[in-house]
Amino acid sequence: MEYIIDRIEDGIAVIESKTTGEIIELPKKALPRGAREGQMLIKEGDSFIIDKAGTEKRRAEMRARLDKILGKK
Repeated sequence: MEYIIDRIEDGIAVIESKTTGEIIELPKKALPRGAREGQMLIKEGDSFIIDKAGTEKRRAEMRARLDKILGKK
């Protein structure tokens, strides 16, 4: 399953399932080292890995949406 890191506050990570929209709270230490808000994660067994390609694709999509809203090309 794919997840997006929504936020990390006070040692708690809030992640959202990309497919179901389910919100999950878990200890920050359950995330891979270096995980940050906005990154995509893939769950493998009981652990998560950072999906670098998925993160870059999502960031490009968000940039394109913002550019469209702001009238940029």
